Amino acid sequence: MRSLGARLLVTLSALLVVGFGLTLVALDLGFRGRAERSRQDVLEAEVVALIAAADYDRAGRLAPDQQAEPRLNTPGSGLVATIRARHGAENWRSPSALGVALHFDDDLRPGERRVARVAARDGTRFLVFALGVAWETSRGRTRDYVFVAAESLEPYYRELARLRAELLAGFAVFTAVLLAAVLLSLRHLLRPLRRIEAEIAEIEAGSRERLGDGWPRELRGVAHNVNALLSSEQRRLARYRNTVGNLAHSLKTPLSVMRGALDGGGDVDRALLAEQLDRVQDIVRRQLDRAAAAAPAVGAAALPLGPPLAELVAALDKVHAGRRVALELRVAAELGYPIDRGDLLELAGNLADNACKWARSRTRLAAEPWTRPEWHRAGLVLAVEDDGPGIPAAERLRVRGRGVRLDERVAGQGLGLAMVEELVAAYGGTFELGTSELGGLAATIRLPGA
Repeated sequence: MRSLGARLLVTLSALLVVGFGLTLVALDLGFRGRAERSRQDVLEAEVVALIAAADYDRAGRLAPDQQAEPRLNTPGSGLVATIRARHGAENWRSPSALGVALHFDDDLRPGERRVARVAARDGTRFLVFALGVAWETSRGRTRDYVFVAAESLEPYYRELARLRAELLAGFAVFTAVLLAAVLLSLRHLLRPLRRIEAEIAEIEAGSRERLGDGWPRELRGVAHNVNALLSSEQRRLARYRNTVGNLAHSLKTPLSVMRGALDGGGDVDRALLAEQLDRVQDIVRRQLDRAAAAAPAVGAAALPLGPPLAELVAALDKVHAGRRVALELRVAAELGYPIDRGDLLELAGNLADNACKWARSRTRLAAEPWTRPEWHRAGLVLAVEDDGPGIPAAERLRVRGRGVRLDERVAGQGLGLAMVEELVAAYGGTFELGTSELGGLAATIRLPGA
């Protein structure tokens, strides 16, 4: 069963059947117990009334001189009573017992009572209440009698059957109404799922780029993650397309030079071909390295940042040992971010190496989480500061270009900041240059979360 709605309906139907079945059983037991107790009380009252009205007649038999219950005088009323000696014959039988072949022969001692179900010869079921009584005669002697009152249970069973039928009918109607209401509610509640299915189909057809807004809280995370996955794949595809375009454009010149050298006739300039082949190899390697930089992919494992940054600081301490520059590292032990280890070292290494070159005595490398309410996974802030001369605000944009160096006296090729900016852009982040609290330059990288 693949439909969620069908599963819910079947599950709810099963729960309703079990729940109402238990309810019906409980109501049936409760009704039967109360009804039987009330009938026992009625029969006991009839026996007490018989005892109060009984006396010896002229024939010496014990019989009631009057009957307060009219049904005892009406044949077929369903209520009968008898008085008989404990070990003797029946002394009296109510007129209502005419035609009722009901026998209850238990000999009860005085004070003993008994309740039983007895079937008459015609199959009619009776509830019988009997009480043993010690009767004192006019001569001061006592004789034992058994007073019996019985009532037909057929009306009770008919009423019980009617009640059960009404309960079952009510259960069926209630279940049908409830399931219909649940079905209508499901159509409304599952509308966001049908919408998300339709929008995903539109994305597959190319008529939509991402899921819309306004989702219920339960689906908001799903929509956010799908959009994050789509954005990641779109950035990856755009980066691959750009890389292929850049690669094709960059290879035009060296390939044209080699084609010209081969078509020129005469001896081939092997040195020229080797130079151009080296250039082609360098172009391909650079473009592939750029394409390998990946934005934080959905589902990628977070890289613990503490160990690689600590290794970087230790390496820079050895490289710049002669300058006596203190490099401070601030990173929480549990901090992690889904980034390639090589990309992390390239970002932090370029900035920290520049800071160590320009610092007077102090540099600081810090990594901390970057959070936003709409992100399920935190981003990353990577900051490198120094106490050197810094960069004038007017020069901060220009110095980020390839090959730009403000001071030729310091070793380098002017590619570090440009490489950092390209790598940060591949991750969809931002790169800023500002003034440090230490007095020099502050380089800050912000990589988004998801």
